[in-house]
Amino acid sequence: MIVLEKKYAFCVAVLLLLMMLACSNHGRYPLPGFTKYSEFPEGLDSLTVARSDSIIQFLFVDFNNERRANELTREGLMAFEQADSLWKECQRTRSDSTRISITIAADSNAIAPSAADVLSKKVINYLQQAEKSFLQAIKLNPFPLTIKDGLVQTYLLWAAVEKPELFYEKAITLLTDMVASEKSDHLLFYRLGDCYFRLGKWELALENYRQAEKIYQATSVFTDTSVFDFLSDYTRREELYFNYLYSQAVVLARLYRSAEALRVVSNAKEIAPTLELKQLAERFQDWINWDRGNIYTAEQKNQILALIKQEQYQEAATRFESLKSQLSDSLAIDEIEWRIAGLEFRFLNKKPAACQRLLKVINRYRNRSIHSPSVKSNYEQYITDCGTMHFHLAMEFIEKADFKQAQKYLEQGSQIDWYGNYKCSLELARLNRHNPQTSLDIVEKVLRQQNQLSTAEKLAALEIKLSALRKLGPQFHEQAQQTYNSIRELQKK
Repeated sequence: MIVLEKKYAFCVAVLLLLMMLACSNHGRYPLPGFTKYSEFPEGLDSLTVARSDSIIQFLFVDFNNERRANELTREGLMAFEQADSLWKECQRTRSDSTRISITIAADSNAIAPSAADVLSKKVINYLQQAEKSFLQAIKLNPFPLTIKDGLVQTYLLWAAVEKPELFYEKAITLLTDMVASEKSDHLLFYRLGDCYFRLGKWELALENYRQAEKIYQATSVFTDTSVFDFLSDYTRREELYFNYLYSQAVVLARLYRSAEALRVVSNAKEIAPTLELKQLAERFQDWINWDRGNIYTAEQKNQILALIKQEQYQEAATRFESLKSQLSDSLAIDEIEWRIAGLEFRFLNKKPAACQRLLKVINRYRNRSIHSPSVKSNYEQYITDCGTMHFHLAMEFIEKADFKQAQKYLEQGSQIDWYGNYKCSLELARLNRHNPQTSLDIVEKVLRQQNQLSTAEKLAALEIKLSALRKLGPQFHEQAQQTYNSIRELQKK
């Protein structure tokens, strides 16, 4: 007990001695560990210096560390730019390789070019170098957002090359740290929303897109759009707000909230700074409204169109038939009928069925009152395709010497109001050469559309007319002579 009391008394004495030294010397002998100076600067007391020393490490970076961080940042930038350039070349090479591999597919010994794979490995090597440089720079100088942004861009490019989930998550971690220190930078929130979008985290993406819009509106009076412009893809201030709104609309569509999506994309269209962006918003509106706001069926259509690109034609036609029964909009139903007809005619060897299907579509159109220019444009395409199908099917029957069937399809094609219906009439006149009056009546109708005829078609029509006139007897010889002269003049040209 006595020993403990002595130890306690000794400690108290030492503490009092240190306090006396600190006070009596007016800052000349600081307590160890609070400052690196041998003595305090004049005009400062020990308490102020100690408090400053405790926070300096969070405010300032050693000059040598700052300089080295700048060097590492430049190295990271160079590596990133190399990776970005190589990745673009890799994409072009991969596209070329696909075309080459299709061309040489018949050669069983052929090996598809591996240049794209080699370039991908080089891209990853440069990205690894960039990541290493940026991480070292951040460790030496954690303050500049430009360094962190370089690392974010590195991860975003890396996600496009491989392991997207891993590198988008890394980018999210960095961006979350950045928005914590720059809460008024709308571009940072927008990028964060993009990363969540890529991962399919729609609610988080929407939250950040909305935050970007909110901050943009609150800070729009300022001239700077962002505290940094390092490797930024958005250099036009007037496009930022459009992007923030349009991205929200896309996410809302992914969440099947069509009414909200339409409202937001309508706002985006109103403030679109360019015609291209305005048209982009309009196309998205049309996509949402394709089946009266039923986004689920619009998505199904996109999925089936992807099957067609993969040349899975029968599967696409089957799924289109299934989709048709789910549609509530008659215009959407007609579009699907048109798409099925196209598959049947071109790929599924069901040409008569395709002609019949599309003929029903254009007959329904004739009984409608449609004022929308875009809808009219769609039906003009349907009409043209219907006429074209009838004409080509008729020509196939002619090649098979099945003139009866050819006559029927040419008759139908000539009655369809498409730009090439004169082609059907011209072939009809040729088929009816044994009935000169009918042949003459048809070919004269064709010649009244001379502006549409090529020189070869004009010559063919005149020769059919001359043949018919000769067969009709002497009373038509004068007309036959005039027709013959027209042929000679056209041949001279």
